[in-house]
Amino acid sequence: MSTRRLELRPAGLSDLGVLVQHWNDPQVRRYLFDDREVSPKLAETLLRDSEADFARHGYGLWKVVKDDVLIGVCGLRRRGEERVEILYSLDPGHWGAGLAAEAAEAVLGAGRRARLTEVLIETDDGNLASHRLADRLGAVFEGAADGRRRYTLTL
Repeated sequence: MSTRRLELRPAGLSDLGVLVQHWNDPQVRRYLFDDREVSPKLAETLLRDSEADFARHGYGLWKVVKDDVLIGVCGLRRRGEERVEILYSLDPGHWGAGLAAEAAEAVLGAGRRARLTEVLIETDDGNLASHRLADRLGAVFEGAADGRRRYTLTL
């Protein structure tokens, strides 16, 4: 998928090393993975699950590429049988430029093409940028519990 400034390509095992590095950046990890280190084994599991989701559902994790450099990840992941969640992370040097919204809008378009009708957005309470992104995407706040805020986005 392409946007005005980005290329989004399915993430795969060939991206393992760069994604382990990305997800372990302290600023990126702060609101992901409960701020715990992401092992290569965990990253491999996430990528294999994503590849299976692409094969089964037509969506998964896309690597976000700008000027031929991987700068993050954005994707859709099933949460149980009922819900699908949108996930995103960008390298800190690319924060504040609207790129997360641009990537998320492209991924949500893929969700619509896969006939999804609703997507969950879950953010940590302190992640103000993600709260703003959920609002910008048109998500409706459901509530907060256990240090997280939940939003629903109708597609």
